[in-house]
Amino acid sequence: MAVVPDSDISLEPFPQGWYVIEASDRLGCNQHISLNWMGKEIIAWRDEAGSVCVADAYCPHLGAHLGPKAGGFLRDGNLVCPFHGFEYNSSGKCVKVTAGPAPPAAKLKQYPIQELNGYIFAYYDPLGRAPEWFIPDVSQDGWNNRVITKCRVRSHPQTTSENSVDFAHLGYLHGYANLEQLRPTEIEGPFLTAHYAFDRTMIAKALSFIKFHVEIEVCVWGLGVSTVLIKSADTGLVVRQWVLATPIDGEMIDVWLAAEIKSMPRIYGLHLLPAALVRPALSKILVNELAREVALDAVIWGEQRYRASPVLCQADRDIFRFRRYCKQFYPDPGREGLRLAAS
Repeated sequence: MAVVPDSDISLEPFPQGWYVIEASDRLGCNQHISLNWMGKEIIAWRDEAGSVCVADAYCPHLGAHLGPKAGGFLRDGNLVCPFHGFEYNSSGKCVKVTAGPAPPAAKLKQYPIQELNGYIFAYYDPLGRAPEWFIPDVSQDGWNNRVITKCRVRSHPQTTSENSVDFAHLGYLHGYANLEQLRPTEIEGPFLTAHYAFDRTMIAKALSFIKFHVEIEVCVWGLGVSTVLIKSADTGLVVRQWVLATPIDGEMIDVWLAAEIKSMPRIYGLHLLPAALVRPALSKILVNELAREVALDAVIWGEQRYRASPVLCQADRDIFRFRRYCKQFYPDPGREGLRLAAS
């Protein structure tokens, strides 16, 4: 059997799991959107009762696009096809046509959703199976002033999630000092947790004088959802970051980044300023710092070739475990989701 070189192998572009569609507060009642997702055109809308539907964007009648740019609209919480007026409720069922009874077979292809933690997530499985696991409802008590940004990069959600265990790159690429792994990486089914400590300096030139020691807990739920809990004992800062990677078309992914604050840092004079102004400004600064971190990685990701059999060193001790963890998110659990790269 001929040996296929690593340079001719790539990852299947759309692994199983939960992927963000939109922030909850950006999809109001009687609003709908269309987007590219997992190599498909999909739509999402919220009806008058607040229920959300995520479905393929094409009408099962004669294939008209149901998105707002194509003329699709909502009427009394139902999605209306712009071509013949078929109406679909939030369960995807056609409930009304312009003449006669609605065809029983007229039903949108829907995706399972979870709306929690301030986001709308949809579940994708290459074989169309029902969800095998769910994202936990993370406590929002005491967390304030979430700021979200989004960037589009050439990468894969497995590659971006691998950063969670790539201990060596934290020091070399991101410049963290005095790196320490606080406890072994924990894996339980689709959930992974890693704990680190390090010293870091703010990236923005205007803030480069700020240096602090942090301990972080990284929680990964599949390949599309990660949080980073950051605690700085010397400053009192407690912040949580969200990193959400959603495949677009097999080449590009959207990376959603968010920061929210639980405890403000003890910085001289900061307490004299109005908290209503300081907290949102600090969240904005922190999410911009996170975006700068991701930008450093994105330069690498954009030109990176996946290595199915990487040559690892001692510092890469968790990468092999992570690769095994990833196998569960592909149709064949006995392999990692590899395919011959397109020539």
